[in-house]
Amino acid sequence: MSEPVDFCKKRMSHLKKTMEGKGIDVIYLSTGARGGSMFKRLADTSSGFAILIPRDGNALILCFPVDYESTKDESWIPVKKIESRERVNEEIAGFINEHLRGEKAKVGLNLSSLTFTDYNYFKEKLKGEFLDISQSIIPEVFFGLYPEEIKFQRKVSQLADIAEAAAREAIAPRVKEHEIAAEANYAMMRRGAEQQSFPTIISSGERSAYCHGYPGNRELMKGDLVIVDLGPSIHGYAADETRTFLLGRDERKEKMLTAMDKAVQAVTENIKPGASCRELDAISRRVLYEHGFPDYPHTLGHSLSGFPVPALAKTSEHILKPGMIFTVEPGIYLPGYGGVRMEENVVITDSGFEQLTKSPRLYF
Repeated sequence: MSEPVDFCKKRMSHLKKTMEGKGIDVIYLSTGARGGSMFKRLADTSSGFAILIPRDGNALILCFPVDYESTKDESWIPVKKIESRERVNEEIAGFINEHLRGEKAKVGLNLSSLTFTDYNYFKEKLKGEFLDISQSIIPEVFFGLYPEEIKFQRKVSQLADIAEAAAREAIAPRVKEHEIAAEANYAMMRRGAEQQSFPTIISSGERSAYCHGYPGNRELMKGDLVIVDLGPSIHGYAADETRTFLLGRDERKEKMLTAMDKAVQAVTENIKPGASCRELDAISRRVLYEHGFPDYPHTLGHSLSGFPVPALAKTSEHILKPGMIFTVEPGIYLPGYGGVRMEENVVITDSGFEQLTKSPRLYF
């Protein structure tokens, strides 16, 4: 087992065994609510608008003509072309009803991905009982990477390190933000990235206080903080790495960078199977508070590569387990002055964790 499609087949087997255990006859996954990313981890394609998985029988991807050839070539699951958008729900309902068993049949749905209109249609047309799988089967099956699968995440994380190094080399007075983005993007694409999972973020000076400051025409100046946040992707496995660079020397800004480094380090020292995501989030905020910096307006981290869990947040109920892949990215944002964010990519192992991003966090 060495190719991404092999892990898709393993995940499908896991899903069907889970369906058997819970008495679910058919699962319907749609592209809403991150479904497209899950498609890649299940069918080896992110195309199509629905995957229908019967407990017995073959799964099926439904797609429109514009995506048919690419979906058919990429997916190991059979693909059916739907010519008319008006027939989509009819096709889905027909497939599901064909595979339901008896009076107590169950249909697994990610209800949050359905529109109100779709929900009412299926409520009327489907013969089985609805079961929302968004907080049960989906996180159970799409929990993260299998041990042998981690190698793909290592490879894409190396590309993120390469891109961060290229960005650092490009940083100089009078260089524009978009020029730095161009250097970082070229470096990762040239070394093997197939695409970027999000547009590269470059924000400098006062703009570094933005959580998401996309590159513009601003020219860098001495004393600037420069946030570089980028995400190469290979075969749907995506890295997401952030570093903050200081152009020159500035004592106050160096203290910001040092505090951020300590916050990230304090979190990683507590990462292990069984750790509470809520507590990890609290650790980062506590360290920054002790260094005199305000709370940041986002979560500590998020999952990667299309997996729906874990979320590292103040209200998270998630507990870490082997295979989970996520970011650790606290931030300091001082409007009108500047900001700092450092982001690591981490995967949980049986005995602890592996930090996949390896660029230095401090450069001065």
